[in-house]
Amino acid sequence: MGAKLWWLAAVAVAAVLVFAVCATLLHGKEGVGIVVIVSERGWDVTRLRALRADALERHPSCFTVNVSELLGRDNRSEQQDAGNSFDRVRFAHRLIQARILEAEQPYEHVSLYVTARHHDAYLLGDLLRDQRHTSLRLIRQSHEDGVGIFEALRLHSGLTRQPDVQDVRTLREVLVRDPETEGPEWHAFTGPDAGARRMALILPMAGHLAGTREKALAAARDGRHDEYVLPGNPAAREHCVGALVFATRSGNIPDRREVYEALIRYVHHHWHLKMTEMLAAKGTALRGWVFTDGPTEIALALGHLLGRQSDLVPWRRPTGG
Repeated sequence: MGAKLWWLAAVAVAAVLVFAVCATLLHGKEGVGIVVIVSERGWDVTRLRALRADALERHPSCFTVNVSELLGRDNRSEQQDAGNSFDRVRFAHRLIQARILEAEQPYEHVSLYVTARHHDAYLLGDLLRDQRHTSLRLIRQSHEDGVGIFEALRLHSGLTRQPDVQDVRTLREVLVRDPETEGPEWHAFTGPDAGARRMALILPMAGHLAGTREKALAAARDGRHDEYVLPGNPAAREHCVGALVFATRSGNIPDRREVYEALIRYVHHHWHLKMTEMLAAKGTALRGWVFTDGPTEIALALGHLLGRQSDLVPWRRPTGG
């Protein structure tokens, strides 16, 4: 009799453990992974399979939104007006919404795997501004050895708060200028600026396009540049009153969520302060021009936070380059 009781007790304990493990696995795999391909640049079948496999490790389901499969290949060149891209981005966004609405219950947890040009990612970030999920994560495939596919950041209200002590400590290893004692560079442009209605945000992230800082400063100062498609009418050249520069150290920034989110918080905080200062000085709100060569996820997050008041300036390949 005693042996039977021990056996029944063991079975009961095992059942509880199995139930706990299953519940944990189910809880850890809620929501959906969405692979979004707006531009085929940087896309291939191997990468698509890797992203989908990662999505299914995080969630019980995954779907792909490939704009090129539905609208045809993206034949835009960097020389074309980037404003033409909005239809493709809006189409991708509407497809995402339609697929989400097909679910029997709202997805609480969503992971986005985005392949897009910077300008498209920025526009998509702005469109996702009103998205409401418990967590909306941006997943990135790292170029660092041994990192693989990782969670770059989450789109949430915490990105707009002032950087805390931990953020400052993290960014000391990332930024050229000390985030606490020096802050970002401010370049006030000389010359007639009575009609200037723009201000530039420049985020050159080392390891990407060479000379981004200098070229972006020249474009913001002069209102034109061979390697940037500046918004507005080229005949009515606009320039900026100044530029706020957030330069990172040599080499790619570490592919860790805390680094990406600390950087976004720092940029947003100082940009907001400078915009407020310029509004008080000029008596009118300025519109921003954003220059960055950072990862797609950084461009998307900036669009999510700044897209209503700023335009990302697309880089274009130099003629003959």
